[in-house]
Amino acid sequence: MTPKNIHETQPEKVQTGDVIPNVHYVDENLRSIQQIEGGGPIRKVDLGTLPRPLRIFGYFFISVIVLMGAAVVVISFVR
Repeated sequence: MTPKNIHETQPEKVQTGDVIPNVHYVDENLRSIQQIEGGGPIRKVDLGTLPRPLRIFGYFFISVIVLMGAAVVVISFVR
């Protein structure tokens, strides 16, 4: 068995001059804003890593949105 076949699922090393696919999509219209902020690419917010007051507010806000959606569905069936 040749060493190349040992790790078939791992990509081979990229040689100089090869085209590297863009892993992170960057919107060109937002590039200047991202560079000013210095935060890198836009990511989803993980509520579990936020401080407790912000987490509670986030969960409250999401639950209010879900309850309002459920109320709209219930009211539409009642009429």
